[in-house]
Amino acid sequence: MKKALYLIVLLIVLIGCKESAKNEMPKTLSDLQVTACNKADEAKTCDTRLAEVGIVAKEDCCAYLRKCC
Repeated sequence: MKKALYLIVLLIVLIGCKESAKNEMPKTLSDLQVTACNKADEAKTCDTRLAEVGIVAKEDCCAYLRKCC
């Protein structure tokens, strides 16, 4: 009975780790993404054009480059 309980707890922990890994941000932005962030910030099109192009999320620009915040 104890082994089954330990197994259930272990599975819950592993599933939780897997889900949190899905939500992690990328470690860096590519050169293309950096350029897109910079250009969108300069043109004040972070909410419109940046979303249309879909190269990088506005939130990533803000988190990594402090652009489009």
